[in-house]
Amino acid sequence: MPVTQAAPPTDPPPEFPHWRRNKYALSAATFLLATGFGSALPFLPLTVREFGITEHVETWVGYMVGGYFCLSFFLTPVWGVVADHFGRKAMVLRTSLGMGLLTLLMPLAPSLGWFVLIYLLMGTTNGFNPACHALIATNTPNREIAQSLALVQSGALLGGALGPAVGAVLAGWLPAYRYLFFANGGFVLAAALLALLFAREQHVRPAHRFRLHLLADLKVIARLPDLKVLYPINLAYTLTYYGSVTIISVYTLELLQRAGESRPAEINFWVGAVSIAFTIASGLSVPLWGALADRLGAPRVLALSLLCGGLGALPVALAFSPLQLAWARGAMGALAVGIGPAATALIKARSPAGMEGRVLSYSAAFGALGMGLGPFVAGLIGPIFGLRSYFFLNAALILVLLALWLRSWGWGPGRARGGE
Repeated sequence: MPVTQAAPPTDPPPEFPHWRRNKYALSAATFLLATGFGSALPFLPLTVREFGITEHVETWVGYMVGGYFCLSFFLTPVWGVVADHFGRKAMVLRTSLGMGLLTLLMPLAPSLGWFVLIYLLMGTTNGFNPACHALIATNTPNREIAQSLALVQSGALLGGALGPAVGAVLAGWLPAYRYLFFANGGFVLAAALLALLFAREQHVRPAHRFRLHLLADLKVIARLPDLKVLYPINLAYTLTYYGSVTIISVYTLELLQRAGESRPAEINFWVGAVSIAFTIASGLSVPLWGALADRLGAPRVLALSLLCGGLGALPVALAFSPLQLAWARGAMGALAVGIGPAATALIKARSPAGMEGRVLSYSAAFGALGMGLGPFVAGLIGPIFGLRSYFFLNAALILVLLALWLRSWGWGPGRARGGE
């Protein structure tokens, strides 16, 4: 009797024929997009100063970034429903094309008011990285999800490392900081083209007509295990990790002013250097965290990365020079970057079939809220207590969520482990 040989383990599962192609294409796309935003976003406080704002720059930046991500918070669940019905690749293209075109308009703003308005409008198109994560999470075998997400996040982090260097070089010869957003828009549109040409999705459109039942979805999601903790963890992660990018630039400017340094070349160098240290350390560490999650299980790795992230946030608050700040941000990047892939893998594992996009979209909405709350809170407490208090608050928040996660997960015997 003939024996049927099993397919070699390197063959893609028939239900996920494009998962390897997607992880490489989308990691390259996130690299391009992050390079673009990294070239302009760390210099946003300098752009605001360029419009004539000289005091409490962190408050202006906080309101801008807070408003941007507040719009994202409310719209992201809607895009999640659209993604479940029409596909996740459509959402990748929606956000990249929208952000790219609007970013190209920002340098043309005749006043700070118009600049802020265009920046806020861009919040309606935000969500490229969550859209890529949703496409990966729903088109990849379960055993490969954490590592694939880590590779995509590595692309974003390495692009974020290159971006500030590109921005620092361009800022030296461009007539104004706002023109950095031309480069930003070009990189984002290149990411859109890459996703259009190379990303693939196995999407089966539901038989029912398109329906937007957000309240019904929320009732289902509220009953899912662990999400009451995982969503706040995602919020805290993005608040401390990505939401601090512009605030770190303001913090760097404060340290330079205390040192009596006002030369543009030195300012550009240190603003870029602090961002680069953070993203290089993160980009080099995230594949290790992803591999660790696949080996030990996402719950264990989430607990470990929360502990490391909370402790790693403390040196940022204690820095007294740009060099110390660069080292502290690098250490934090390496220690905390495992939170994101582990939390995303756990959220996907707890999603009902057919609702993955919506569950992940609510997670992305909490992430957007965190990215907005970070600079907003810093803008409120910075003028009163100083920016150091904001970074101490970050560390405390992560450690509190570590305690809540251990309690939710059921530390000790009696609870299934792993991705469990």
